[in-house]
Amino acid sequence: MTNPLADAEITATMTEWLVVDKFGEEVLFGFATSHPNTGGLSYVLSTSVLEFTESADRARTASGRVYSLGRQISHRELDEEGQIALRMFLSDGPNAYPGAGDDLRWLSARKMARHLGLIAPPRADPVAVEQFWETNLEAYLRLRSRWGVDG
Repeated sequence: MTNPLADAEITATMTEWLVVDKFGEEVLFGFATSHPNTGGLSYVLSTSVLEFTESADRARTASGRVYSLGRQISHRELDEEGQIALRMFLSDGPNAYPGAGDDLRWLSARKMARHLGLIAPPRADPVAVEQFWETNLEAYLRLRSRWGVDG
């Protein structure tokens, strides 16, 4: 008997991932190298997980997305960006805690740097992040308009 999920078309890819609880639901959190809504190259949080393949190399979520899954990691293995992204996703938005707005700008700048192929993303300093945004936003918006995505 075949597993329909194992044969399903992959719509997003997480190279590193873990399962977290968001409002009582198990969801995936991880680094997406591809994602149709965000363009990939950033941390994402899925909708509720409906099923995994037996080998846990794929998961289907409530949105209907089928994720190809790389290495499962623990919270302790997340880098600084991953830790901040997870805190941001599990909070109530950019005003949920002091400095959340700065964290969101920094996370967005790091994603922007990856998409633009820049070797050195800005450090987690509000002044450096704002300078990065001023310098690179126009190029990033041009690139994003070619993708036809909102992220």
